[in-house]
Amino acid sequence: MKGFFFCLLTVTFSTIAAQTTLPKYYSSNGIETTKDKAVYYTEFLKDGANYKSTSYWINTNTVKGKSTFADTTMRHPVGLQVFYFKNGHVEDSSFFEDDKMKYSFHYYPNNQLAAHYYLPENDKEGITEGYDESGRKIKNYVFEKEAEFKGGQKAWVSYITKNAPTDLTVKGLTEKGTVSVSVEFIIDESGYVVMPKIIKSSGYKNVDNDALQIIANSPAWKNAIQYNNPVKAYRVQPFTFELQPGKK
Repeated sequence: MKGFFFCLLTVTFSTIAAQTTLPKYYSSNGIETTKDKAVYYTEFLKDGANYKSTSYWINTNTVKGKSTFADTTMRHPVGLQVFYFKNGHVEDSSFFEDDKMKYSFHYYPNNQLAAHYYLPENDKEGITEGYDESGRKIKNYVFEKEAEFKGGQKAWVSYITKNAPTDLTVKGLTEKGTVSVSVEFIIDESGYVVMPKIIKSSGYKNVDNDALQIIANSPAWKNAIQYNNPVKAYRVQPFTFELQPGKK
């Protein structure tokens, strides 16, 4: 996500020189990756308790967006942030406060307003207005909706618990122990779970495979929606398994 910032021209060159940026590289789905596999990168600059960030498309080195975050995980936006189309036009302009989106404007590539979202003061439900490319209001427009396992988070935990093995044994292990493994997966536009992969290995192939199978066999989810269209959603599921000593 990105934000728009204004700088005072009176900042001295000595102050600028003392500041250092922290670059991070990301794939097209926003997952941190290596520089050679990245689609865009973000430079973070410490600014008091927060981090100002500017993202750039790697192939053109043009600005992808600007924002401020509470940390470099990019999960806690602060204040105004702006995304840009590759043609330089504003794609999204949003304002966040206390981890909540207060308002947002989404545009078509030709600068025409596509949607407007705002959260009234002391209200839990936001109000959305969406428009087609002719400027006509779209009924029942969904600005943004997260992918959800059918039955909610409680049902997802129940599915994981029910299908996770409880008798994993490892040859050569002399005493009980626990290991962690994390699986990244995609919920596609139809709600199906696809492309599960290990992003943090337990160090044991059979343990990693068990975690992969749990995710791969997941029932369909309710797909994510953004700007009234179904979109892919990316998730990471961590597991902690208890291992039992096995025979050598």
